[in-house]
Amino acid sequence: MLKLKSKDYIRRDKMPGTEEIVAKIVAAVAATYVIEGVDNLSTLFSKALQSIKRKGSLKTNEMRKLSESIKKNPPDVFRLQSNANTLSRWLEIPRDDFERTPPDQYNTDVLIRHVYLEQLFASWLTDLGYKVSTGQARLGVEGWEFVPDVYGELETIHGIFQVAVNFVCQDPPSTARVSFVCESLEAYAVKKSPEFSEKDIFMVVTPFKFSATANSALVKEDKDHSYYVVKIESNNLFDLIQARDTQERLKVFQNIVKGAYGKGGQKTWV
Repeated sequence: MLKLKSKDYIRRDKMPGTEEIVAKIVAAVAATYVIEGVDNLSTLFSKALQSIKRKGSLKTNEMRKLSESIKKNPPDVFRLQSNANTLSRWLEIPRDDFERTPPDQYNTDVLIRHVYLEQLFASWLTDLGYKVSTGQARLGVEGWEFVPDVYGELETIHGIFQVAVNFVCQDPPSTARVSFVCESLEAYAVKKSPEFSEKDIFMVVTPFKFSATANSALVKEDKDHSYYVVKIESNNLFDLIQARDTQERLKVFQNIVKGAYGKGGQKTWV
């Protein structure tokens, strides 16, 4: 269930700062060792983020200035996040294939979109009162590992509510990745296990539009399991980004879940 922990969490347009987003993206791109020069970075940002509509989106001059500053004085994020597990996740390359993938085959558009969306969703769930983590592996009762890009947990008097988010940032969205993230959660949240159940929501997010095949896979995942499976596409992202404050964004989230497959439409929101 998506809800606010208390009214104290209602705030105006609490979005990640431009510098925070740029720092994360510069760090991620720099860690691939395939991009040189701030001019390339500015071009990459503009190209990659065209698909993510945002009011007051990053400006070229602003990106260039911040990129130059960050490259001259690298923040800790360069050292902390330039590891294979994180890079493979950001590039949406299966971890087992990452070591065999030449750097010139890295899709930096995917990486930039992924990092950008990760920052947004982590910020939004934090504003709703959730305890949030990014990219942390979760181990199920049978030893299966599930790695949500963003994970949020909210403890209330009614119990613990979980939201897991995975991104699909290729253009067009990769059907193979949709199947992979669904199968990973399915193996982690086995039936009748406490890990992920009927109160919880699994969001699969793309800045584009899912294919009919990917959509069918998501429908099946929702029907076969007790947790909610919710797709978020470009039109939904636009509504979330344009929300004026946390309360309005919560309503957008709730409407997305209500209009989702099967169980989502039957949900009564408090």
